Amino acid sequence: DATSGLGGHTEEMAKRVSYHARLVAFEVDPDALTISSQRLNKFSNVEFIQRNFRYLKVELTRLNALPVRGILFDLGLSSLEIDNPAKGFSFTREGPLDMRMDPTLPESAAHLINTATEERLKEIIRTYGEERFAGRIARTIAETRDKVPLQSTRDLESLVRQAVHGPHQVKSLARVFQAFRIAVNRELEALEKALPDAFECLEPGGRLVVISYHSLEDRLVKSCFKDLCTDCVCPPDQPVCTCTHVQKARYIQKKALIPTEDEIRSNPRSRSARLRCIEKL
Repeated sequence: DATSGLGGHTEEMAKRVSYHARLVAFEVDPDALTISSQRLNKFSNVEFIQRNFRYLKVELTRLNALPVRGILFDLGLSSLEIDNPAKGFSFTREGPLDMRMDPTLPESAAHLINTATEERLKEIIRTYGEERFAGRIARTIAETRDKVPLQSTRDLESLVRQAVHGPHQVKSLARVFQAFRIAVNRELEALEKALPDAFECLEPGGRLVVISYHSLEDRLVKSCFKDLCTDCVCPPDQPVCTCTHVQKARYIQKKALIPTEDEIRSNPRSRSARLRCIEKL
């Protein structure tokens, strides 16, 4: 489990593997790790690693745990992270403007927002939040923070509300907070490294499963899986293959699985989830 969180998926995996199997769970948040390790202490074959999944291949090699049968990435924030005001991930809860999943990371959201150029702020909001009012929001932040630095989630929320009016306000808030969270934790950079590394760690017949929650993540996953599941990539009008590209995996289901209406009702946070799965040849 590349993203153990509070241990929900890890526990279900532990119930299903044989008692002599090894289950390795990665979690970068020490608070979540404490909860999940206590939750799973009845399983003697679960090993916890407090590192970001970008180090998955390094750690599995160190543990002499290769190859593996299956790897799961659940890329969403855990309930602990969302609901804890001290983490600063949500605009609905007042807290410090932190946003670090790993508290040892050198830069908090407050530091990034207060020191980045206006152009950099705009780039972050536009690229990682896909927010059309990125320029206006960045300008409002820059003009204000030069007088009074931003320190709390409420500070950032009020500036986004100041820059964006009408029915778009709440969606803009969600996108801006997402953008700075991704930037602080370098989430896409970590995912881009981890996916091919994870695939390399699989044994033939092993499966790689990824649950993503926004289009930026899903686009990366979809692109990686397409590359692994495609044979020749030469132009269709080229008579002889020269690309040497070889198919390495097959889709278990090509189209992403999405939650049912019943699941969304019981767990509203699952509404944007997309699950993709491939099997190594």
